[in-house]
Amino acid sequence: MDISDTRWHTKTKASSATSYRSNATISHKDTRNTQVSVSSLAVRLKEAQHAIDAVRLTQQPFPQNKSASTWQAQNQQVAIGSAKFEFEQLSKSQLETIAMDPSNTFSEAEKVAAYEQWHALDQRTLSELKRHSLKDDNAAASFATALNTHYQAFSDLAKAMLPGNYMSQAQSHFESAIQDMSLSAQAKGSESEQYYALMVADLFGGNEPKIQNSAQGMSLNNLERSNYEFLTQKDRNVLADMYQYADQNDIDFTYIKKLASDLGNYRRHDDGKLLGNFNEGHYNADGHQLTVGFTQKDQASIDRLANSGALSDSALDKGFVSFITQPGLGALSHRGSYQFLTHMAEVTAGMPASDSPAQFKTFTEANSTSERYIISHSEERISLPEPDVSCKNGVCEVTEKGRKNGVTLAQDSPGFAPPVEPDLAQFDTLYQLKNDPETRNSAWFEWFFEK
Repeated sequence: MDISDTRWHTKTKASSATSYRSNATISHKDTRNTQVSVSSLAVRLKEAQHAIDAVRLTQQPFPQNKSASTWQAQNQQVAIGSAKFEFEQLSKSQLETIAMDPSNTFSEAEKVAAYEQWHALDQRTLSELKRHSLKDDNAAASFATALNTHYQAFSDLAKAMLPGNYMSQAQSHFESAIQDMSLSAQAKGSESEQYYALMVADLFGGNEPKIQNSAQGMSLNNLERSNYEFLTQKDRNVLADMYQYADQNDIDFTYIKKLASDLGNYRRHDDGKLLGNFNEGHYNADGHQLTVGFTQKDQASIDRLANSGALSDSALDKGFVSFITQPGLGALSHRGSYQFLTHMAEVTAGMPASDSPAQFKTFTEANSTSERYIISHSEERISLPEPDVSCKNGVCEVTEKGRKNGVTLAQDSPGFAPPVEPDLAQFDTLYQLKNDPETRNSAWFEWFFEK
């Protein structure tokens, strides 16, 4: 396929963006010690950093070229996937500390997860370097300069994680990609094929997987899969069109990747049917009902989308947009930009866009949870009963009261984890009223977040 007209192309088998594990499904029987507590992670990072500093003081060499394949065991895949989810917001320096931890502070599975997460981030950076180098007349020389600058910025820990041929391999892949682009141009592939190939390269690392069965939800088989693998053929076609628009308007591809992840998360949970609404029965320890809402900026974009009429003619999936714009479903789980979602709805509907494409030239992550959603609580409070089920760090147990009430937890039933990103400054205990999957009776769940 010819993608010679695009500003970016890669032949590397880079991992696609990390999978996002659903907050709504956690195995309550899984007691692996690789579960990472949000509140204890900072302490463990300090301990690992102290161990690294000790190695430096004694001038001991760090192990070179540590490969995930030497760590990985088949029965650790679920643990690795779980740790990846916990580490997805960490910086590269924090991931380096975990991956190169010389002590036993972090498990082998956690080191693998951090190692793979770090390399996925690095591959994204290399992709951007390639994309911008292709704008120059001498693309190979431009990329060589950018690659050298990139390498020199690595810490000693980062360099210890790289293969010895990192520089030569990256340069070789880029030069090979340029040659392939030249050959592809002669094949006279259609423009739609070119951008579909670009979509496959950016989301799937060049190897498009088959469409996974979304009805299984977060089964063990699906836990380690990327959200992208659940995108339907229609989804992939629409995303390919978005890549064409983004490429021609100098839009950061990260906007598309984040939107694709949100859409894939919706698909992998049977079009959202397997995900619960946070605003239906969550209470804090004082008995106040908790409610999640959008930020003022996001709500303004959602209102504009709803009032413009763009959605009726847009190529975006109507069910997905309805799902992601409900505060109890989308405010906590979304990774993408509501401004970009609204922009693409207007563009694909053939309407004048409210925002300029220049607004999306560089993707910026939210600096805090308050920039992603707002948690509030009711003035009224209820007297909370003793819970039927108590859960801590994703592991649930039926209480004595629950056993008397006949509450059981089925091994293969969906988990009961609340779709929430715990903010311990707001609450450290969370109550949730749910229906037991076997008895269909209401049961109170009490969730604890370790401090």
